[in-house]
Amino acid sequence: MSDIKKLLGKRIKELRTAKHYTQERLAELTDLGSTSISKIETGLYHPTDENLDKIAKALEVDPYKLYMYNHLKPISILREELHKMIDNAGDNDIKTVYRVVNGLLE
Repeated sequence: MSDIKKLLGKRIKELRTAKHYTQERLAELTDLGSTSISKIETGLYHPTDENLDKIAKALEVDPYKLYMYNHLKPISILREELHKMIDNAGDNDIKTVYRVVNGLLE
C-alpha cells in the first residue's frame, strides 16, 4: 500500500470528521458506497479523479486541499524535516520562525 494512498485517506478522514460527517453521510453526498469511503480512508483504494472531485465538493474544499497532508506524517519525520529546514535557514528566517513558534507555544 502506497504512502500517498494512506496519507490521502487520512486527510479525507480528517476533513470528514471535522465536518462531523460519518462515512455513511459522506457516501450519500458523493454517491459512493460507505465501503468505498472506508477503503479510501484506510488507504486500500485510491479514488478516481471524478470521485476525488465528488469528495472535495462534499467536504467543501478545493480538490488540491485533499493532498495537503504533510502534517499527518509520523512525528519523527516531521522533527527531522523541521531540523533540516532550520539547518538550511538564514539568520532572518530563524528569527522569524522563533517568533512564530514562541507565540504559538507560550
